Amino acid sequence: MSAIDWLRSGTDLSIPGAYPLTPPSEVSVDSGISVRALDALRPEAAGLFPASRVGLPATLWGATPANVLAVQIRSLPADMLPALRDLSLRLLLAEFNAPLPDTEPSVERTPSFLLARIDKLIEFGALDQAAAVLDTLDPIDPVLRLRRFDIGLLLGDEHQACAGILLETPPIGDVASLVFCRARESEWEAAAALLSQAIEAQTISAYEADLLSHFIEGDERLPGASTLLPPPTGTPTPLVWRLLEAAGDPVATLGLPVAFAHADLRGTIGWRAQIEAAERLVRVGALSPNRLLGLYTERRAAASGGIWERVRLVQRLDESLRTDDPDAVAAALLEAWPQVQAGELEVAMSELYAQALGQALLSGRAADLAFRIRLLSDDYETVALGLDLTRATPEAQFLAAVARGLDPATSGAMPGEIAQAVAEAFNPDAKIPDATQNALTDGRIGEEMLRVLNLLGGPSDPRALAEGLIALRQLGLEDIARRTALESLLLERRG
Repeated sequence: MSAIDWLRSGTDLSIPGAYPLTPPSEVSVDSGISVRALDALRPEAAGLFPASRVGLPATLWGATPANVLAVQIRSLPADMLPALRDLSLRLLLAEFNAPLPDTEPSVERTPSFLLARIDKLIEFGALDQAAAVLDTLDPIDPVLRLRRFDIGLLLGDEHQACAGILLETPPIGDVASLVFCRARESEWEAAAALLSQAIEAQTISAYEADLLSHFIEGDERLPGASTLLPPPTGTPTPLVWRLLEAAGDPVATLGLPVAFAHADLRGTIGWRAQIEAAERLVRVGALSPNRLLGLYTERRAAASGGIWERVRLVQRLDESLRTDDPDAVAAALLEAWPQVQAGELEVAMSELYAQALGQALLSGRAADLAFRIRLLSDDYETVALGLDLTRATPEAQFLAAVARGLDPATSGAMPGEIAQAVAEAFNPDAKIPDATQNALTDGRIGEEMLRVLNLLGGPSDPRALAEGLIALRQLGLEDIARRTALESLLLERRG
C-alpha cells in the first residue's frame, strides 16, 4: 500500500463502504460493492486550488489510468531541483478531474492514485498540505484516516490526529493507534483492556505493546523491569516515535526522514535543533524561507563553527543589506555565500535577498555573484533583461539568454556538459522527444509531465537533461524549463 516503510496501512481493507467519501446510501455487505451517486466527487479529484491557478488544464490526466499515474507519482525522487519540486507539488495539490479508473482492478478499497499523492507529499515533508487535502475529504477509509493520524503526530497535534481513529464505523483496523487515542481521551480502562486483548491475540508487536503499556501504566507496566524493550531497526512509525518521546527516550529527528523535522519546530525544542529542522524543510520546499530567516536572526550565535557559522554570516549579510554601504554588503555576501551553498539553501536565500541585492551598488566579484543569485529568483527574466551586455562576461550572457528563453549558444559561452545540454535544449531546431510527441498525440499530458520529472530528478545525465528540458518546453512549461536550466547551471548539483 505504501512505498514508505514507516507509514502504516489498515489491517482490514475489506470493510464495505471504506472507499466513498461519505457513507453510501446502499451497501452490499456480501459482495463488498459500494454505491455512490454518479455526480458525486471522486476522492482522486480533491485538491487545494483549481488547476487554472497554476496554468494547467483540469483535464490534465486525460487518457491515463489512475494506477499508471500512481506508479509514476510513487517513483518521484524526493531530492530534486527546486523548480522540479515546485512542479511536482503543483501536480500533487491542484484540483484536476479524476483520472480514469484503474486498468487492473484491485481488492484494496483505498484509491491508489489518491494514496500515492498523500504518501508523496509526506515523503516531501509537505505535511500541512497533505493534511489539508485529507481534511477536504473527511475520509472514512481506514488507510486514509491512518495517514491523517500519522501526520497529526508529526505535527504535534494529537487531538486532531485521533479524531479519525476513534470513528467506530468502519473500524480503523489498527490496535496500537486505537489504544493510544483511547488513552489520550482519558479512557484508561478501555485502552488497557483493548491492549490486553491485542497482546493475547498477538495482533500487536511486543515492542508497541511495551511502549503502550508504559504510556498507560507508567513504570508499573512490567514488574521488576526498569527499561523498555530494545527498539527494532529502521525508521520508527510516527506513533512509536511519539511514544518514545512520551516515555522520556526521544529519538533525534536529524537522522529520520524529513517529515519528522516538523516536530523540532515546536517552541519546546532547542534553538539549534529548530534551525537544523528548518533548514531541512526549507531545502525541500516544505517551509517558507522567511521562517528560517526568523530563526537565524532570533538571537546571537553563542558558539562558532558548523551551523553557527552559517547563522552568524547570514545575520551579518541581513544587517549589511539594511545599510547604504556597498562595501559592507559585498564583504558580507562573499563571506556568507559559501556557507549558504554548503547548506544547499541558495534558492531560499535568493528568494529572501534577490531584490535587496539588485538595489545594492555592487561591483567586481560581488556584482557577478549577486547576478547569479538573482537568476535563481522568480524574477530571473527581469534580472537577465537588466544585464549590461557590453560589460558582461560570456558566461553571464549565456545565463541571461537561458533566462530569456533564447538560444544561449549564439549569445555567450559556458563550459561543461551541463551547459552543452542546456544549449541543445534551447536550440530552436531541437528535436521533440518521441515519448513527448506520442503523449501529446494520445492526450497523456499529465503522465508525460510525471515521466519528465522522474527523468530529470534522477542521476546527473546531460542527455536526460537535454531531453527533459525540450519536453518541458514542448509541454508548455517554459517557466519550469528555464528555472530548471538555470538551477542545473548555477547550483551544480542534481538535488
